[in-house]
Amino acid sequence: MQGNESNHKRIERSEAGKRHLDFDGLLVHILDEALTEILGEKIASMLWTYWATSLGITRENVSSRLPELFESIQAIFGTGYETVGERVIKRLYAKANVPLEYSDKQPLGDYAEKLKHILAKDPQQI
Repeated sequence: MQGNESNHKRIERSEAGKRHLDFDGLLVHILDEALTEILGEKIASMLWTYWATSLGITRENVSSRLPELFESIQAIFGTGYETVGERVIKRLYAKANVPLEYSDKQPLGDYAEKLKHILAKDPQQI
């Protein structure tokens, strides 16, 4: 019996790791898609370079740096922040098949964190 419990825990950890990777991949894909659509490929690439060199935010660690990412987007785009950030959030939720109750009063980074937690609990969403 104890061996089965141990195997079950390993599977849960493995599945949790997979869900985490799924969110990471989804986030990077949506960021790339939205930035390229709005700004073009060269500017989107320049933003990733800026984030990596100035803030240490890379495609590999972006999901653990969500507050800094959205603060940076706000600093770069000013009033255009809502356009870029909102598009990213709406696409994230749509791709994950999770209903979004959007309010411009809540910081956009909070929406991404919430989705990250939802997907960690329910891998069937993606």
